[in-house]
Amino acid sequence: MPKSGLLISLFLFLFPPFSYSAVITDRNGREIKTFLSEGDLYSSPVKIEKVSPWVILASVAAEDKRFFEHSGVDYRAVVRALWQNAKSGKAVSGASTITQQLVKNMEKRSGRSFWSKLAELPRVFSLEKSSTKKEIMENYLNAIFYGNMSRGIEAAARRYFGVSAGELSLAQSALLSGIPQSPSKYNPAVNLTAAVKRQKLILRRMLDLGFIDEELYRMALSEKIVLADSRGYPASLHFVNRAARLFPGGEKLSVSIDAALNEEAREILNSHLSALSGSNVTNGAVLAVDNATGEILAWVGSSDFFDAARSGQVDGVTSLRQPGSALKPFLYALAFLKGSKPSDLIDDSPYFSAGKYKPRNYDESYHGPVSIRRALACSYNVPAVYMAEKLGADVFLNFLREFGFSSLSKNADFYGTGLALGNGEVALLELVNAYSVLARGGVRLPVKYLKDGEEPGKAERIIPPEYAYMITDILSDNFARAPAFGLNSPLNLPFAFAAKTGTTKDYRDNWAVGYTPAWTVGAWVGNFNGEPMRKVSGISGAAPVVRDMAHLLNKIRPGGGFKKPKGLAEIEICPESGLLKSIRCPSGARELFHKRNAPSKICDLPHSGPGQEAAGFSPGSRLEFPKNGDVFKLDPQVPEKSQALLLKASVTVSAWNIDGKEYPGDSREFWLAPAPGEHKVYFYFQKGGKRVKSPTVKFLIIK
Repeated sequence: MPKSGLLISLFLFLFPPFSYSAVITDRNGREIKTFLSEGDLYSSPVKIEKVSPWVILASVAAEDKRFFEHSGVDYRAVVRALWQNAKSGKAVSGASTITQQLVKNMEKRSGRSFWSKLAELPRVFSLEKSSTKKEIMENYLNAIFYGNMSRGIEAAARRYFGVSAGELSLAQSALLSGIPQSPSKYNPAVNLTAAVKRQKLILRRMLDLGFIDEELYRMALSEKIVLADSRGYPASLHFVNRAARLFPGGEKLSVSIDAALNEEAREILNSHLSALSGSNVTNGAVLAVDNATGEILAWVGSSDFFDAARSGQVDGVTSLRQPGSALKPFLYALAFLKGSKPSDLIDDSPYFSAGKYKPRNYDESYHGPVSIRRALACSYNVPAVYMAEKLGADVFLNFLREFGFSSLSKNADFYGTGLALGNGEVALLELVNAYSVLARGGVRLPVKYLKDGEEPGKAERIIPPEYAYMITDILSDNFARAPAFGLNSPLNLPFAFAAKTGTTKDYRDNWAVGYTPAWTVGAWVGNFNGEPMRKVSGISGAAPVVRDMAHLLNKIRPGGGFKKPKGLAEIEICPESGLLKSIRCPSGARELFHKRNAPSKICDLPHSGPGQEAAGFSPGSRLEFPKNGDVFKLDPQVPEKSQALLLKASVTVSAWNIDGKEYPGDSREFWLAPAPGEHKVYFYFQKGGKRVKSPTVKFLIIK
């Protein structure tokens, strides 16, 4: 070590001045939180090369104008101080140099009597003799107290102005340099008027000393002093507190989140919470992860960390709540593993499970035979409970644990088939990470909290990519979910996006999770005190939050489209049977299948078709409009009665059957009032003196 630094190093060893604060920075290097050091102060060391030159000049002007000339003691200042103090009869002026103040701070002396200053002189002279002025100034700027629990210029710059010491302007530097003389009196956070008055005095000294010219002087005087919010990035506080607990020790921690993105996430959340305030909604949480690395990008634990009235310090990302229907994708992924297909039909009719439980759908109706695709996309409860009972609650529970739901710690008997409807408690953290498994094509990665210094988690395949893609395809199928949510729900985005919502039966919690190949984002909305919301579901509560977050994330990290694995095939089926389409089927639909589990049987339902007489039907007797599977959307700008739907038959109709109600007919047409919902239509006509029935057509009208 050079001789010039030996004495300072010895002093630091014998008289350690203070410990430094632990600093947490985001993935882009922004400081998002500084923890108090052992002395209950904020303190961050900084090299003098990274300090604004204005700070050095302002400190010299404020504290020791002959710093670069004297050898530790400014004798002219001492004589002046003695004369002024004698004249006034009390101590009104000091003469301590920057070097003397450094020695005082290194030895942690609190008194400033004549004898204490005299005792310091040998160390002051030794320090000046063995060190450069640059080294003395650097250690001084790191050791001096700037009020507001801030020791050192770096901590002061960040606490008062939210910038580093190197980014301080001339005006800011002059204001901070005036604080050490009396930190309580000149603390701008407490007494801005007094601080600015002293700042102007220091700027005038800098001008008189030739450190600045008239133009710089005027510019600095005109600069408005704007203090930073000392809370820093409040949206990130839940996350940084957790990261600090998980990775204790060290003076600097570089975490994975983007602090600016996190603040935007909180603004999105609070905007929607404000809109829902009339429905007794007070809080929420948001989490986003990078699919490629598992890094956490955004973590908002509540609407306001500092809102004690609404339990703002409770972390909604890690709190355990019931997820509602948000677990259904994993149920059907398990079903696919066990041999089920998206086209398989499940009877959505009144049903009692083995535990004498009668599940009910959210819309309080039943829909008859529905495909797994539609059952999942529309989040029907009855088919889900049926599937859970078929697979076994214990098998489903173990499968969920493979996806990372460790909070489901009870045995299968405790949850039963109700687990399919979310009667267990999970965390948003678990839910988002589980959905990211689907986004990665079935591969699980542990979440990462740090940008640097954290070992990458071990990748583990949970399900084959084909089955993960089949779930993704259903969750991104806007037409499949239209019967329940409409075509223009918050989940319908202009880019590839798979999503699912969840709502508890008493409206205490609602959720939405969505993903692209690049990222996964989830939101929870509710009340920390457990009070129910007023008819706020996942589609109206959490889904709009996820939608806006998805737009924001897609701008930063566009994900592209989902890549279909080679092991899948698209095959045309009959939507009424789920089997291969025959020539008699009135319509067909494309469906995804694993090549090893594709249907081989042709539909044998009694449709009418060319050249054939199906049982109970007549060839050519069909509804020409609408077609089976059509979807119609009502125009909100046009009165509903003006949007009646004209049914057209291929023959003269004797009677129409619409949604189970019969209407007389005497022509081939019938005007149907446009009631939103799913409709089933068939008709009767006379042939050879017999009453003959047409095939049934199903179509959907949405708002």
